[in-house]
Amino acid sequence: MNPNAEHRRDDPWPAELPRRSVLLGGGVLLGSAALGVAAALGPSGEHEVANASNATDATDATGMAQAARPDKPRTSRKSRKPGAGAPLIHSTADWGARTPYRRATVLSRAPEYIVVHHTCTPNVSDYSLQQGYRLARSIQGAHMGQGWGDTGQHFTVSRGGHIMEGRKGSLSAARRGRMVIGTHVAGANGYTVGIECEGTYNSVLPPRRLLDSLTELIAWLCRQYDLDPMNAIVPHMKFNDTDCCGYEFAPTLPRLRKRVAAALRSA
Repeated sequence: MNPNAEHRRDDPWPAELPRRSVLLGGGVLLGSAALGVAAALGPSGEHEVANASNATDATDATGMAQAARPDKPRTSRKSRKPGAGAPLIHSTADWGARTPYRRATVLSRAPEYIVVHHTCTPNVSDYSLQQGYRLARSIQGAHMGQGWGDTGQHFTVSRGGHIMEGRKGSLSAARRGRMVIGTHVAGANGYTVGIECEGTYNSVLPPRRLLDSLTELIAWLCRQYDLDPMNAIVPHMKFNDTDCCGYEFAPTLPRLRKRVAAALRSA
């Protein structure tokens, strides 16, 4: 996402980065990427949708949100305590979120993918929690300022490694193995959860603090949703023609998948 939250394509795919070299989720990436988000959430509270095929976000100003895929048979989850092993995640109340414009749509099932984004904002050296909160408020303000319902992504990780809930209701839904429909990938919002990484990673990699927290967060989400990290963790550019999560960062996601898998084995 750029500062005004528009879906965009800034640069052509770099000649030095062969597209076929970026293999994610068992598929070949066919685009360059930048985060595109347009939120669609509701005031307060959540609306459960048992039949995912009927879940839409027709009120979104951009029309980006899409109906979820029909529910697929899933293997039964291992017995677990809801929310067990979660990293510290600062809720929307913690960082002072505004009341969303529209009511959240919550699907009574898990997503298929966890999508990694970068915010296309400066690579700041302020690693404080206060900076993380400022970032979260800025993102929400940009989205709602354009008439969108709320923050588009579900979670945000600052360069200091602080994890914030993005779209209201995302944290409570994940604790129950469910998902809020966000607006962070055109055409795939009904079966993906989005994580924003603060910064721009076309020529540099995220700092270790961010990567460590991102690993913890995704490992927890994989446990909650019974997802295989080797297939589930993908960049925004898997779905849309953008530069997101960065020309430098995206090719390293296989390494991130292995780190998450290792975290799951050691849990």
